[in-house]
Formats: sequence, structure tokens, C-alpha cells
Amino acid sequence: MKAGATRLVRTAVLSLTLVALAGCGPLVSRPPAPALHDLGSARATLQRITGLRTIEVRSPSWLDGSAMHYRLAYESATRRDIYAFSRWAAPPPEMLAVALRQMLQTEDASAGPGCRLRVDIDEFIQHYDRPDSARALLSGRAVLTDMRGQRVLASLPFAISEAASGADAPAGVAASARAVDALGVRIAEWIASATTRGARDGC
Repeated sequence: MKAGATRLVRTAVLSLTLVALAGCGPLVSRPPAPALHDLGSARATLQRITGLRTIEVRSPSWLDGSAMHYRLAYESATRRDIYAFSRWAAPPPEMLAVALRQMLQTEDASAGPGCRLRVDIDEFIQHYDRPDSARALLSGRAVLTDMRGQRVLASLPFAISEAASGADAPAGVAASARAVDALGVRIAEWIASATTRGARDGC
């Protein structure tokens, strides 16, 4: 076969192959888009805390993103994983700040001297003790400071665990929302306590 004819045959075969691949394109399944979750909007409003002006939530860098973390503790105590098809709608610190503001009812920062609440999150994860048993873990420290954040008036370490109703991402989200609600109640009681009330005089 002459060189020109050979090239024509190769071109024809290549064209047919491309057409066939193009025809199969719609049949190739695409992975579903990740489901976006937040902490829900139905949140109990707690008693207003006089003098509380602002709330700030901070976290380590690995929690400052939309990835939803879980740990298979029965396999490894140190490995973190993320759900492939579930994401947070916003970084956890941002969602926690919104939820805490809803519950604790901060006053207008321009109203005069007051206190700043800073919440440092150490852990926010769905923890699997067994393949069929999971819980949401939320731990860290709440710190009450003056408005400039330069003077610590009181601090509260916390570690909250809420059992999940199932072993999947949606169940973990629901348990995480309950953990955040429990944190809001705990912080409100702490700030309103006699000990912390005295510390607030330094605001």
C-alpha cells in the first residue's frame, strides 16, 4: 500500500474512533455534586447577656474550609478523612459564629464599653467508635476579653459529644448542630454565672 493511501486509512480509523468516543460521552456517569449542609436556622434564643458586644470564632487551619471531617477511630486514632459528597456550606468557624450570635444576642458594638467573646475551636468532627456508631465532637475554649481582645477576663474549656442517629454525613450534621446548641447554652450559663459576672466588670 502506498504511503498516501496508508495515511488516508489511518485518518479514517482515527476519525471513526473519535466519533465512537463522542457517541459514548453521554453514557459516562458523572459523580454527583457534593451536598451542602449548614447547622440549620431554627435556633433557640437565649437570655440577652448585658455587655456582650461581639463574638469571634477561630479554629486551626484544617478546619477553616468547607470539608466535612470524620475519623474512623476503630481503625486509626490519628487519621482524618473527609466526606466525598458532603460539604459544609461555609467554614465551621463562620457557621458557629452565626449560630452563637443567634442564641446569645450580642448588643450593638457602638453602645459603649463591653466584652468580646472569643471561641477557639480545637475539634469539630464526626467520630466513629464503630462502623455503626458515630458521634459529633466539638471541643475548645471560650474566652471573655475586653473589647480590644487584649485582656482575658475569664475562660471556659469545653468538650461536647452528641450521639449521631446514624453512620453517615446527614446524621453527623444533625449531631453537630445539637453540639453547637449545647455549646451556646453552656456559654450563656457560664457568662451569667456569679464568677464570670464579676469578671465582666473589667469590660
